[in-house]
Amino acid sequence: MPYGMLFVIAVVLLLGWLHSSRKEAARQDADRRIVPVVLDAVFQEVQFAPNGRITCFGESGLPLPQYDRMTGGEHVRAKYRGYEVELCSIELDRDVSYTDPDDPTVVNAPSYDTVYAGLWGICRYGTPMPVSLTFTPRGKLGQLVRSASVQNPVDGFEQQFKLTADDDTARNVCLTEEKCRKLLALAGTAEGSFSGSLHRDGTLYFAVENNKGLFKGSGSDDVLREKFARQLKWCTDVMDVFAP
Repeated sequence: MPYGMLFVIAVVLLLGWLHSSRKEAARQDADRRIVPVVLDAVFQEVQFAPNGRITCFGESGLPLPQYDRMTGGEHVRAKYRGYEVELCSIELDRDVSYTDPDDPTVVNAPSYDTVYAGLWGICRYGTPMPVSLTFTPRGKLGQLVRSASVQNPVDGFEQQFKLTADDDTARNVCLTEEKCRKLLALAGTAEGSFSGSLHRDGTLYFAVENNKGLFKGSGSDDVLREKFARQLKWCTDVMDVFAP
């Protein structure tokens, strides 16, 4: 390969590394200066771990694509109106590493494709619920739900969500038309595909697939503070829908 081409490749790699380093430095700076202030304005007893994540995804009942690796960050543990809350960013990846069928002993560098990325949240109300239900956005995630969708009289709800429940009578009491309209409004401001599940033990799981997650962005301190506060307001609005 000509030396000129090698030089160009080296420069491109260096610029990519510098860009990535600047983004990571900006994220760490925001985590240190801005995020704690925004969290303390909304929640109580806040614990923030920039490199941590929620671990109990399997208990949620929410559909997720198949994945081989899970990473995350921006893990928040806190209290909201007395409820236990967790929030984080997650990324799910599939292993797409290539193995030469003619020489399987050759080990290639791992390669991954991201199949899901976004925000994940949990709210533990501490009060039993009369029903377990799941609402999933129509599309690729909704297709992962095998149960038949429950009909809903609220205009636009069935077009937005696939709804399942283990008790139709209790569902009508727990998921009123007013709550359905609130969920539709939240789906419209989620900046991604919004899904959730409410469990009889009083735990609400919710997620937004948007390739962003929590506390991502660039701009001045005021811009970031407003953006992060808006993210948290959206999360608390979701929790308020099913609050006892």
